[in-house]
Amino acid sequence: MTIRSFFAVDLDAKPIVDKITAVQYALNVPDSRIVFVAPENLHFTMKFLGDVEEAIVPELQKAAEKITFKPFTLELKGMGCLPNFNYINAIYVGATKGAEELRTIANELNQMCTKFNVKKEKRSFTAHLTIGRVKRIQDKNLLVTKIQEYAEELFGEMTVNAVQLKKSVRTPQGPIYTKLFDISATE
Repeated sequence: MTIRSFFAVDLDAKPIVDKITAVQYALNVPDSRIVFVAPENLHFTMKFLGDVEEAIVPELQKAAEKITFKPFTLELKGMGCLPNFNYINAIYVGATKGAEELRTIANELNQMCTKFNVKKEKRSFTAHLTIGRVKRIQDKNLLVTKIQEYAEELFGEMTVNAVQLKKSVRTPQGPIYTKLFDISATE
């Protein structure tokens, strides 16, 4: 049986989650459809695996646990959109301090996953936390203006102590994520 899965760093700092939730509300634009990420699902995707055989999860865990990192501080700051302001697919919060540590871990995961026939990501990793996906936008300029208001916003800091492999099940109400295992930071 296959499962849809990805490695992620959860956003578990409640003050930051609350601030992002308030910003999501402020980004609502009339006559548009933006699907905002539920507070409990906010995360930094480190490596998307796609559909993998559930039977390889123990082997994945054994390989992933060889990746070592110390706990580090991650600062969430700024907001932008992907791929750009001319065509908005996703709205994200950026990372400043700690972004390099995330990139290092993501690169190691990317390399490790090739041993499990998971396609290697060609684009370089950019730390970003997706907060919404734009399905339809009536007044793009209004949305761009609202996003730019938060371009330098400091959302807060959190300590990264673990990376998780998560299973993702799509439902009409949105995805349901289940943690399969942690890669814990070492002191």
